[in-house]
Formats: sequence, C-alpha cells, structure tokens
Amino acid sequence: MQNEFKYVIPPFSGEKADEQRPFISLNHISKTFRVGKKTVEAVKDVTLHIRQSEIFGIIGFSGAGKSTLVRCINLLERPTEGEVIVNNVNLTKLSPKALREERKKIGMIFQNFNLMPSRTVYENVALALKLTDLPKAQKSEKIFSLLGLVGLSDKADSYPSQLSGGQKQRVAIARALANDPQVLLCDEATSALDPKTTQSILTLLQKINLQLGITIVVITHQMSVIKDICDRVAVMENGEIQEEGTVFDVFSSPKSAIAKGFIETAENLTTFHQKLSEGSLPGIGDNTPVWFLTFSGNSAGEAVVCELSVKFGLSANIVYSNIDFLKGRSLGKLAVGISGNLENIEKARSYLVSKRIGLEVLK
Repeated sequence: MQNEFKYVIPPFSGEKADEQRPFISLNHISKTFRVGKKTVEAVKDVTLHIRQSEIFGIIGFSGAGKSTLVRCINLLERPTEGEVIVNNVNLTKLSPKALREERKKIGMIFQNFNLMPSRTVYENVALALKLTDLPKAQKSEKIFSLLGLVGLSDKADSYPSQLSGGQKQRVAIARALANDPQVLLCDEATSALDPKTTQSILTLLQKINLQLGITIVVITHQMSVIKDICDRVAVMENGEIQEEGTVFDVFSSPKSAIAKGFIETAENLTTFHQKLSEGSLPGIGDNTPVWFLTFSGNSAGEAVVCELSVKFGLSANIVYSNIDFLKGRSLGKLAVGISGNLENIEKARSYLVSKRIGLEVLK
C-alpha cells in the first residue's frame, strides 16, 4: 500500500513552555474506590499545573496512584473530588457528549499497546479516524503521514504479531496522534520494552513534542525515563505528591525520602551506601572522612580531586562517581575519601562550599 504524503501535520509555533500559562490544571483531585467493604484512597487532594508544550513526568512505585491520576486527566476515571481543566475547559462540568468531543484532543498510549491483532498497522491507526468526517483519501494521506512520523512507512500492511514491541508502541503513538491531540498521556509506555527500544521511543516522544508542540504527560516508575526526556516531575507516594520541580532540581537536591530513593536506585547509590556502612569500600578506613560532592552547572567540569591535592596537600580516594546531562545541564556526583592535615581538610571543605559545590560528610 503506497501513497503520497500530502497531509501536513499541524506545525508548532516554537514558544517555550515556561513562558506560557498552565495548560492542564488538576485542582484538589481525590479518587476513592470501594473494594468490598473497604474504601481505598487512590489519589488524595492532588493539585498539579502542567504547562503547555512541556514534557511532565509523574513517577512513583506501584500503587502510588499515578496511573489513576493520569486517567483523571481525560476522565477515564472521574475524580471523586476536584476539577480537571484542560486548555481553559473544565472537563468535570461537561455533558457526556461534550466530554467525548474534548477527549479527542487528548491522546493516550499504554504499556501493553492495546492494538487490534486482526487488523493491519494501517487499519489500527484508521480506527481512531473512524468517526471523523474526513474523506477516505484524506484519511489515507493522514495515516501515511503519521506512519512516516513514527518511522513505520514500510509496515502499513503488517499485523501486530509481525512487529517488535517498539514497533507496536510506534503504531499506538501514531493512532494516538490521529485526531491532532493537544495532549498525549503516556501510561508506563516503555515499561514492557528493553533499554535500547525504550530510548528509541523516548527519542520519538521528544521529536513529537518539539515538532508538534504537544503537551506530554509521562507516567513511569523508571527514574531514567524522567531524566532523559522530562522538563519537570512530580513524585507520588500513597496517592499524594511528595515533591515537584524541574528534573534538574529534583535530581541535584531531592527533598523527599521517596525521591532520594528513586535517585539512589537509578544512580546505583544504594550499593555504594551499603558498602560504606559495611566498611567494605577499598582504601576507606574506620576514621577516613568521606565527602559526597554534587557538581552542577559550570562547577561540574572542574578538576576538584586535583585541586584538593595541589592546593591543600590532601589525598582524595574516589569511591563513587556519576555524571548526568539533564536538559543541556551537567550534574556530577562524586564520593571521595579524604586524608591529610586536619586544618587543610577544613580549609578544603570551606573552599568547595565557596565554589557552590554541594558537600555532604557521609563518614
């Protein structure tokens, strides 16, 4: 099946998200369920404001309430309390008919793809356009254009069983984009994929965000997903938002215990802390101070270990290191065992603090 790509995907103006008003407002959202004789509070008084054209992440462990919360955005789950406003439209006050129309502006993709196995790739995307007034030829042009966007132009006649997991998710993304949505909700969209395929899907979502300006909300339990594509993040636990901020701020200085736990797992810090507490780090004696240094911005490139030796005559034994690049900014973390003259150790500590390098004494 071949066609000319005549359909033009609506362009994005290029305005930055932080210069615009909130596009999605969740105001005091609560959601309770009855399970037998028990009442389960899945979401508890959550207020979030998501900006237009940003990629916003919501992270939490299983049972945190994040999937329930994202389903409240398009009212697949109607909140028990609170209101949902998308692009100045209060969805919680709409009639069923009006809500169906507004839902067309909110696309959604899932962990398990939700494709029709008996239909081809082309037909799966076409399902989203079934109730539209587009003429058949224009529908075909649009479908092929979307398949081109997600890199599946040659798979139009294939069936889901003939596709890899990543290709299935690309079909699901094309289908979600078929009605030109303003918002794309991604509920654990990469959880069933291997790391390499996950990265390719995240790159595709970034491309869609940049080219189409679609506001993307990502639900995940993987901190690496948040780190790679999100602008801002909310951390959920027990149905509540524990922390919210830019990805850089949360990674560089987490405030909540749950955020610290996620970051430690993502950066393999859990193993480091365990070995430190066991006293099994090479070259670290019982009385050796261990400094945990956090570098951000320009300070991340400074040769700190060398400076500790040259300026202060100290020996710095590196026992952990990591560097990330978050939205064009570098964030480095380094743990060093320090030995030398006590006065010089204190001078070095003051020097690092003056350089705006985060310093935590672990031992």
